[in-house]
Amino acid sequence: MILSKRLGAASLIELCRALRYSLSSGMMLRDAMGLLGREATPQLRKVAAQAAVDLKAGWSLQEAMQKQASSFPQLFIALTAVGEESGNLPEVMGELERYYLTQQKLRRDFISDISWPLFQLIAAVLVIAGLILILGMLPVQAGNNPVDPLGLGLLGYEGAITFLAVVGAGVAVGWALFALGMSLLRRVPYLQKQLFRVPVFGTCSRALAMNRLCIALKLMLDTRLSVLKAIQLAFTATDNSAFVAAAPGIVTSIRQGNTITDSFARSAIFPVPFRSALAVAEESGRLPEMCGVQAENYDEQARGSLKTINKMASIFIWLMVAAFVITAIFRIFTSVYLKPINENLEGGKTILNKSLLEGTKSPTDK
Repeated sequence: MILSKRLGAASLIELCRALRYSLSSGMMLRDAMGLLGREATPQLRKVAAQAAVDLKAGWSLQEAMQKQASSFPQLFIALTAVGEESGNLPEVMGELERYYLTQQKLRRDFISDISWPLFQLIAAVLVIAGLILILGMLPVQAGNNPVDPLGLGLLGYEGAITFLAVVGAGVAVGWALFALGMSLLRRVPYLQKQLFRVPVFGTCSRALAMNRLCIALKLMLDTRLSVLKAIQLAFTATDNSAFVAAAPGIVTSIRQGNTITDSFARSAIFPVPFRSALAVAEESGRLPEMCGVQAENYDEQARGSLKTINKMASIFIWLMVAAFVITAIFRIFTSVYLKPINENLEGGKTILNKSLLEGTKSPTDK
């Protein structure tokens, strides 16, 4: 992520806010992008300048962003397409701005929650590495073994470096596995569907996707855009592989003459309350209003789940720190304190047994 060209949350918020203000005031899209290309923050300036060039050449905003796909999240591009198709681009920019503001706040809260546990973990690792280094440098009396605080054979400068390398490799492997899991979730619909069954995490993932789906449908169902096109774009805007995979079947069902409610009911990814609300709204002809209300409900649900996940992550890191420190203390206690005592006891038993054997010998044996 450090080397990624993708725009950060702050840049995306700046872009959404600027476009919302500019387009609402009647400014042309290419002029708004050109202004950002001159006046925006450095990270956004280059991207906006290139987009302005493409817009002046006749490309749509979605196409201009696709040409710089490495700089924009897929969700941003998908909802931009929704805004252009529906003619509600300022409203879409407002929704995206709120979404990324929420993401930014949650990220800051998460960093705040894990800062102290991470500091403790780093401090514990450095203290143990320093202990290995110092004990390895102490002089050893003849016939005695050097003190190995962890009982792992790590001593001196090389031992400290090895210890730090092992810890660093463990962190890197853990992060790589996490990134791989997230990538698989984004690409494999079956895994995403199974995630929906997991408490908290599945609830959060489904709520985020439902919030994006409802926002997109709300913006498009009240326009001249066809229902089939609106549904296709709305499912793409969820940025969720399970929802995207369900879209073709739902579109086919609607083409066959089934109602939206019946078509949505054929997929198990939708919560029952949403299907009930959809049935009532379709019968009453108030689908856009229903989608707006549901979007707010799922937004609140997603925020609550994300806060819970943040707390769980910070507690998990704290438990890792506690387990690491307790294990290190136990090994140090065993190696430095209990092991010498056991060796002395074994030595005492040997001497006592030898004395008893010598004391039981007869005068003739002597």
